[in-house]
Amino acid sequence: MSNQYEQRIAFTSSTDRTQIAYALSGEGGPIVRAGTWLTHIQHDWESPIWSHWFRLMSERHTLVRYDSRGCGLSERKVTDLSLSKWVDDLEAVVDKLELETFPLFGMSQGAAVSIMYALRHPERVSHLTLYAPLVTGWKNSQNPLALRWDAMEKLVLSGWGEDNLAFPSMFSQLFIPDAQPEHIRWYAETQKKSTSKEVAALIMKTLSELHLFSLLKQLKVPTLVIQVAGDQALSPDSTKGVAAEIPNSQFVSIDSNNHILLEHEPGWQVFKKVFSTHIPSGRGSKPEVSNNLYETMETLSKREREVLIQLVKGLRNKDIADALFISEKTVRNHVSNIFSKIGVTSRAQALVLAKDFTF
Repeated sequence: MSNQYEQRIAFTSSTDRTQIAYALSGEGGPIVRAGTWLTHIQHDWESPIWSHWFRLMSERHTLVRYDSRGCGLSERKVTDLSLSKWVDDLEAVVDKLELETFPLFGMSQGAAVSIMYALRHPERVSHLTLYAPLVTGWKNSQNPLALRWDAMEKLVLSGWGEDNLAFPSMFSQLFIPDAQPEHIRWYAETQKKSTSKEVAALIMKTLSELHLFSLLKQLKVPTLVIQVAGDQALSPDSTKGVAAEIPNSQFVSIDSNNHILLEHEPGWQVFKKVFSTHIPSGRGSKPEVSNNLYETMETLSKREREVLIQLVKGLRNKDIADALFISEKTVRNHVSNIFSKIGVTSRAQALVLAKDFTF
């Protein structure tokens, strides 16, 4: 992202030991963005679809965002993709950062996660923003939008992550129908990088079965509900229904067809004003990445550091073995030890932590 902010990435473990990648950007007190699918915290940082969102949320706060389990830099090989586990992942990140109270932003799927977290911990959520909230899934519904999502759910296993732009283009037409070619290309690349088709299918199954509407009356935190008037991905009328159920909530409608507002459109300027009015300037202490990378690296043996250097270069195990004149099995053992010591579960995670380290 071409701005004054830098992104700091770290990892923590959820209640079932699933590794969750999170990122911090900006200064000041925290604001937390609940995780959704179709994210990759490193890839999204430069995205023309998301970068303006991150700039805005990092202007007066330290933005905390993370990849949900199965997505991005978080642990990918997972089977439990329930709403309860998504809330556990959010809880793990804010507990790792020792956040006491904070504004919470939930968009689409993230709104469901935010609602459940606010019900678990109303004392910790100072302000809740629900943007185009998904609280009721499409399973067993016969309205046209639900039937469309049901069809997309079935197509995921055959089209997700393909080089052909046909499937990503269908998805982008739902989320950003006014997208330009650049946005569609980024959307297609995000599908490839964010998750596998198997995990995407499981996520969609969970989303199709959401049923949180009856819980909305229990929310006790200051809540802003934002509708996108021409939303093609979710029914705008359902957003009105959400606002009507939450006691003392505020409701704002933004004129756009894009579920994800793009920077050049008038609706984005409206959102900036609404968001800045609802969320006070960042108060409280700035959260910090708490893993001491330099101390951690010092625990690596000389040979493990040599192997990690080769990993950072992008070499495969066989190439590392050839370069260091050791067996491939020995390389695998060293890689396993490195992952354990620095607290990661994949090469992608190890590269993120080690790429700027001076050996």
